[in-house]
Amino acid sequence: MQNMYNHQKITAILLMGGSGKRFDETTPKQFHRIAGQKIYLHTLCALLHTQFFDEIILVVSEKWIAEIQQEASSLSPIIRMIPGGKTRQESSYLGILAATSPIVLIHDAVRPFVSSSIIEENLTKVMQHGAVDTCILSSDTIIERDHWNMIQKIPSRAMMLRGQTPQTFFRSLIKKAHEAAQKKGIDNASDDCQLVLMLPEKVAIATGSEANIKITTPLDLFLAEQLWRIQATKSTPQALSLKDKIFALVGGSGGIGKAIDHYLQKEGAKTLIISRSSSFSADLRDHASVKKIFARIHREFGPIDGLINCAGILHTKPFKEHTLQEIETLISTNLTGLIFCCKYAILKKGGAIINIASSSFFKGRKDQSIYSATKAAVVNFTQALAEEFPNLLVNVVAPQRTNTPMRRKNFPDEDTSELLSPEHIAQEVLSILKDRRLTGSIIDIRNTREMPAHMAHEELFSREN
Repeated sequence: MQNMYNHQKITAILLMGGSGKRFDETTPKQFHRIAGQKIYLHTLCALLHTQFFDEIILVVSEKWIAEIQQEASSLSPIIRMIPGGKTRQESSYLGILAATSPIVLIHDAVRPFVSSSIIEENLTKVMQHGAVDTCILSSDTIIERDHWNMIQKIPSRAMMLRGQTPQTFFRSLIKKAHEAAQKKGIDNASDDCQLVLMLPEKVAIATGSEANIKITTPLDLFLAEQLWRIQATKSTPQALSLKDKIFALVGGSGGIGKAIDHYLQKEGAKTLIISRSSSFSADLRDHASVKKIFARIHREFGPIDGLINCAGILHTKPFKEHTLQEIETLISTNLTGLIFCCKYAILKKGGAIINIASSSFFKGRKDQSIYSATKAAVVNFTQALAEEFPNLLVNVVAPQRTNTPMRRKNFPDEDTSELLSPEHIAQEVLSILKDRRLTGSIIDIRNTREMPAHMAHEELFSREN
């Protein structure tokens, strides 16, 4: 392999021995998915994309080697796998021993947003200093506590940094540091640079990124979904043409659905509107009715290019005041009917499913308990569907409060200037349909004036790139 450091061979060591305890699951965190792909594969692809490495060693728990071999070995001939140790320190050392290059870059498999610029700075500085750590400034005050859980010291924040990975070394230096630590009985260090400092040797600093997060909790996974989408939409892939594509649009007679229909037709696509009053009439509460309409669509058009589920209903009242019929209608319209449509629609390979949920999926809201519950179920159902259907692009859109007839009926006194427009949502849906990279994603659409957390991350990306 030829790279800008072709006078030195370089090995990347990807540590993937995490147990997933903080996820409270038996599946390690690196095997959870972002946009339909396992986290470690995103990280591996980021390393491969740089073309800086002569080999990439995956240090893996033995029980997962066969599965990873099947998933990752076909990506590049430079990838190989070795069994990990009982601790991070031992796994890192085993990777160092297995490396055949004089330079080793060690990275966490659960940091999928590592950038080429971070890696390049690591490699440039290691040639000068022999050891490099990736760090970022801390926006929080750092507290040092004592053994009694009392504050002992508050160091100056200007001198405090937060460590990330990658960490990059001359192989001979980091091997020496590990073996010196072992002789001192140190066997569970959480950081390779820590061992180099014990020699003692100096460690240079490469500039990291707030976006280079380590995914260790379910909240991190949610943030990663948003970061991945921001990163993906900032690049400029060739957009898929929607001309002559055929989409089944469930609930396309009003609100968001009507706007989507309008923009699809402007793109030259054909929309088949499914509702109780359209020419493709179906009762979403009745699985036989849904099955029948999709059988008719298949007879007339064959496999279609996409399914967009927009149908929804909202009744705002305290839970105890709902009648049994209202409860059944809310569940069947917002959730069960959507599931029936996904079950019976026959799509082309590479076709798209987009389910419209709501920002209320993230937190149940007073007087909207059943509605919020169904929207949360739609999000989970869509994510599961993306994993079951790898040949389709399956995503869920979760818009904030939107200026639709349903919204105005339930909240007549609301200031509509603070609401999203259906046209805004429709344009986002079309951009998703044109992007061949998105699947398994929650597209969280909000009013930019409220500046939520993931929009702050978007500003961060803009500053860094």
